[in-house]
Amino acid sequence: MSTVSDAEDKVSEYRIVSKSCFRNRRGQPVKLIYATRTSEVFPVPLAIAQALDRGEAGSVLTEQERTSLRRREILVPADENELDAVTGRLQQGADDVGHRHLALLPTSYCNMGCTYCGQTHRRIPLRGQHRDAVRRRVLGVLNREDTRSARVDWFGGEPLMAYAIIRDLAASFLPVVERRGLGWSSVIVTNGALLSYRKIKVLAKECRVTHAEITIDGPPDVHDVHRPLKSGMTSFWRIVESLQQALDDDETAGMTFGIRTNVDVHNEDRVEEMLQMLAAEGFTHPRVRFGIKPVHSWGNDVRELELAKQHFADREARWLSVMRSLGLNFQVLPTAPARKLCPAVSRSDELITPDGDAFSCSEQPLVDHLKSTAVGNVDQDWAASGGLRPTGTYDDWHTEVAAPGSQRSCTTCRFYPTCGGACPKLWREGHWPCPSYKFNIQARFDLIAEMNGFTKIEEG
Repeated sequence: MSTVSDAEDKVSEYRIVSKSCFRNRRGQPVKLIYATRTSEVFPVPLAIAQALDRGEAGSVLTEQERTSLRRREILVPADENELDAVTGRLQQGADDVGHRHLALLPTSYCNMGCTYCGQTHRRIPLRGQHRDAVRRRVLGVLNREDTRSARVDWFGGEPLMAYAIIRDLAASFLPVVERRGLGWSSVIVTNGALLSYRKIKVLAKECRVTHAEITIDGPPDVHDVHRPLKSGMTSFWRIVESLQQALDDDETAGMTFGIRTNVDVHNEDRVEEMLQMLAAEGFTHPRVRFGIKPVHSWGNDVRELELAKQHFADREARWLSVMRSLGLNFQVLPTAPARKLCPAVSRSDELITPDGDAFSCSEQPLVDHLKSTAVGNVDQDWAASGGLRPTGTYDDWHTEVAAPGSQRSCTTCRFYPTCGGACPKLWREGHWPCPSYKFNIQARFDLIAEMNGFTKIEEG
């Protein structure tokens, strides 16, 4: 076996090696590695995995193996400052003015009263001069010469409380998108209670909404208590039946659906039952993906509700296995590194409320004590040209993480390239927003191995 020198390479700090050893389909002993700089999971022979786990490229590598590890950025230039390299990529994504992201709140009201919600809901729709100002702002962004692609989201409150406004504004935006040949995506974040099949069809075809994110917090008796409608009515079966109709209709094929479950102490014991029920109702469909998330603070006190991080991660590992057995679609691990962390760190992104205020962070607009964090109003001069929004609270996040002597644990975390720091707002509020895969990565490795036909063995 020919070998090559380590002089030009070092083993990246951004690697996770499975503790478990597996036998691949050829009967060879391997371990899995997660290269977080490229967000790739791949098997390597046992001896190489052990060397990489120690941070040694060693003489065990052939030129072909070394080339493969360089491509996956497990081997990187020996003189590279990896934190600066990773942060530089994230900053480059944040600085990209060619892709613009605008989240519009067509109303501040919500028809649900969830106990874990930190928003304050008021009956304020986007109307009159504010609607015209928002329309001008978005059209200005879409018409800018340097705009290559755009994502326009519908957020709230409950955006479908202002369904007519969504239709009106989308009708103004899409002709410009078509004329300029812009890349396009659009997400609606909705509680689903008003999401009839007819509305889904209109959103998909007329408004070009490409994805709907819908929350279901348990089987019917749990969901309808955990996410109560202010009218006293229920929503579980309405959501399920509307989605079933949409999934059966090829005319809505351009829209995918995310089923999000917010988990706290009140519903954690019923998640598995919900998954089984939704699988039986046909939600194994390829246009549906599941995500289970822990309840966290939106500026409100949820200490009596939220689950400890390791406790949630342990339970989630079981839920992932259940989803796998049921044929439900979910993401085991991120498959691409963070390009742009979130709207809060990029002046190319903004959220606009019904009164025209612009914010950089999605968790600010409907939280009373954060109203003062607005970066401006779309009636102001800065909005007219479609240029970047004014500077927000968290635009310096990447600089903060990479600064010499930074106290952020992200600077030494091997998952930093994949999550980008997760949530600057929560960090600065004293919360720990690290993603759950940091705490159950080994269980996820075992699941990935199973999905690829590997057999778990004792390391010898």
